[in-house]
Amino acid sequence: MSETNGINGHKPAGLQWKAGLVTSSNKYLTAEKFGFKINASGTALKNKQIWMLEQDLNEEVVYIRSFLGRYLSSDKYGNVTCDAEEPGPSEKFAIEYTKGTGKWLFRQMEHGNYLGNSGENVKCFAKSPGESEHWTVQLSIHPQVHLRNVNRKRYAHLKDDEIQCTEVIPWGQNALIILEFVEGKYALKTYDNRYLHKDGGLVEALDDSSKFTLEIKSGQISGLAFKDNDGRYLTAVGSTASMKGRNKAVTKDELFTIEDSHPQVVVIAYNGKLASIRQGNVFRVLIRCFC
Repeated sequence: MSETNGINGHKPAGLQWKAGLVTSSNKYLTAEKFGFKINASGTALKNKQIWMLEQDLNEEVVYIRSFLGRYLSSDKYGNVTCDAEEPGPSEKFAIEYTKGTGKWLFRQMEHGNYLGNSGENVKCFAKSPGESEHWTVQLSIHPQVHLRNVNRKRYAHLKDDEIQCTEVIPWGQNALIILEFVEGKYALKTYDNRYLHKDGGLVEALDDSSKFTLEIKSGQISGLAFKDNDGRYLTAVGSTASMKGRNKAVTKDELFTIEDSHPQVVVIAYNGKLASIRQGNVFRVLIRCFC
């Protein structure tokens, strides 16, 4: 997910996350090509339903950008538009999280109103959130990813029947983490189809103890956090950096970034020897595809 986790051309924005925003009536927020119109009518997560959540480097806010490159904003009357070419005060949204459900609230910072919908119409004038102001956020990514702990600067991988954040370079199937979207929450699954339990173990069957709500943190230290059903966040614990739910506050050690899992290959020469990198020698391998 390098294109969504990188820093873009706008100075205030840090990490970026592609996501679909789903209303309480299971409709996706949609950006139309004509006139930069928006509505809440999408029935599936397609191109028009993908939004970029840009995290601010200085404030706990996000900017919501459509696939057309325009930003969501609201005026004091609650009218929502999506034609701003650059983010400004009207485009700042603070995120609040609903306890237990994993749903998000987007509070527009300039006027203090919550983003919501009335049928297909999108509005932002509620001073206190109701059902229509609650959103489910679905990441728009390939489910097989590499997960990197922000504090340890190491990747999660399967080792000793745990998920440990100790790998410098994510290599092989052990470093694949499958993010499974279930009822608005996320389960973390290893390549051998076992789920991460909040106590750090791996289990065969998925239950509430293996489902985590997703949160994002903006500011100078940005990333994703996973909260279990006890309100504790996944972190990397001890010398083995084993992932488990531990603390009820988000620090640098509870933050993760996500990267695309690129195809990995082993290159074997005609004589049966493997291409490799040896100490003191670097070999460049060129792979050509003939179509």
